[in-house]
Amino acid sequence: MLTGANGTLSAPISGFAGESGAPLRVRAASLVSPGMRDALFALAPILPAVAEFGSYSRDFLGLVWPERFSGAQKLQRGVRKPGCDFDATFDFPCDADARRREEKRFADAVR
Repeated sequence: MLTGANGTLSAPISGFAGESGAPLRVRAASLVSPGMRDALFALAPILPAVAEFGSYSRDFLGLVWPERFSGAQKLQRGVRKPGCDFDATFDFPCDADARRREEKRFADAVR
């Protein structure tokens, strides 16, 4: 059962298989709003590298949009950054006081 902004669809997973599954895939794709579809497509390149989301690629997204989401998972090990540098990647930079506290706190740590 799939539910989206444009309704609900109940179908067996086998219904999505092969050429005969094309109409069902179109119907399932129509459940999501264009904005949600565009957001999912924008995330498509990174989903296989994220363990928490990679499984959805084949289980759901790959059923509806196999041409975009059927690739194998390619998990990538993350790079650990100091707190202020990490926060800055989200456009939330540390102020001067926070930067000084971090430098003092981790003065002995190898980075």
